[in-house]
Amino acid sequence: MTDQIFRKFKKFIEANSLFGSQSRLLVAVSGGQDSVALVHLLLELKREWPELDVALAHFNHQLRKSAEADERFVRQLARRHRLKIFVGRARVREYARRHRLNLEEAGRLKRYEFLEKAAEKWGAEMVLTAHTMNDQAETVLMKIFRGTGIEGLQGVRLRAGRVVRPLLGLKRSEIEQYLRQNNIKFRVDETNLDTSMLRNKIRQELVPRLEKEFDPEVVAHLGQLALIAQDENEALAELVEGMWPVVTRGCCGKHGGGEEGVGHNQSPILEKKVGREKEGRSLSPNLELDMKTLKEMPVAVARRLVRKFLHLALGLESPNFEQTEVVLKLGEGQKFSWGKDKVLVNEGGWLKRVEIGRKKEGFSFLWDGRQKIRLYERWEFWGSKVSAGELGQPEYDDINICYLDADKLSFPLEVRSRKPGDKYRPLGMSGEKKLKDLLRERKIPGEVRDLLPVFVSGGKIVWVPGLPVADEFKITPSTQNIFLIKRGRL
Repeated sequence: MTDQIFRKFKKFIEANSLFGSQSRLLVAVSGGQDSVALVHLLLELKREWPELDVALAHFNHQLRKSAEADERFVRQLARRHRLKIFVGRARVREYARRHRLNLEEAGRLKRYEFLEKAAEKWGAEMVLTAHTMNDQAETVLMKIFRGTGIEGLQGVRLRAGRVVRPLLGLKRSEIEQYLRQNNIKFRVDETNLDTSMLRNKIRQELVPRLEKEFDPEVVAHLGQLALIAQDENEALAELVEGMWPVVTRGCCGKHGGGEEGVGHNQSPILEKKVGREKEGRSLSPNLELDMKTLKEMPVAVARRLVRKFLHLALGLESPNFEQTEVVLKLGEGQKFSWGKDKVLVNEGGWLKRVEIGRKKEGFSFLWDGRQKIRLYERWEFWGSKVSAGELGQPEYDDINICYLDADKLSFPLEVRSRKPGDKYRPLGMSGEKKLKDLLRERKIPGEVRDLLPVFVSGGKIVWVPGLPVADEFKITPSTQNIFLIKRGRL
């Protein structure tokens, strides 16, 4: 029977082209039953593939009293079979506290960080972990309970970077049978028996009941579902990559400078960024998303584009369904907030990030109307003077162009940030109105209002981008010279 399990293991590796007969493999070994079984199955495989190169890697989390005994056990395992071993240690509890992570996440990050370094040092082509078909089924169920889509149904991926999981083709019962019949010893992690943890409760209580009362093959069927989801997710991901330049601009969009997208800064081993202390390194604050084009796309594609945007613009590692739906439905002037200082605003049909949390310093300078103005690495303004006969039909509906009677202006103009009490008479109104009220009525987000420049001539406001020009400086049939101010995006 154990030979049958080995043949199934080998067939799974070959069918999925996980690695070849001359590969150099680093095996992550905790000392538990699954990782120990993986080592022995690889040793059997090595008898048929003598050029297969195998080394072990053990990470001591220093969390349990038995951690030192686990490390000794894995060292003895390596010594007994004359395998090279790499051992790493970290004070995971201290790391979790310092970076505000739960112990599971902190342990995973430090463990994979160690595996990456060990793989680089030894020149391993792949890192093997001992996730079984049962681990896959448990992960899929956990994702379903917490709310997920096709991406979550992938569960534990068969391949992720250089990480490969060759035991996903075997059930835990087969692993246990293999160990028992070959009289192979292993360590027991007592924390796996604690059913106050969701995964353990699913493992100890839910899955056995599902197998007994609903479907004896539920583990295999959930594992199959995960593999199907992985294939379909890959196809959707390729479609999203093709549409990404169509709906974005700025860094990482169609005008961007070569960044790749979600996880572009990932290591070849880590599936996620190593630690929240790196959050922000991959952010693209100037990235903008075309909401109009997005809403014309199939919703499955649109959701993925939004998720990628939230990752790159705000640093959300795994945006959930509710966050994605809120962003998809944002109308003109509406905003999406995450945390204290991360805000997205739909401005002019483009979704963009606005920095808050620290007030922008006021500004004031003189402008002769000839050179370009750049503000906050966000907008640029430029002016031009033309005769009324040259202009043609003014584009009054374009909020990014201002038409002024040049002969009524006093140059240089003052360009400044808004001040308390600012007011002027907009085109077509009978009296003055406070600037803050006009901005609010036009639904210009509060985060944007303090960034907008106010163009002033002779102490009087002539224009604020997004608002009508001042009635006093409008062009009329008697206007001979026109001064245009145009706003563009950087």
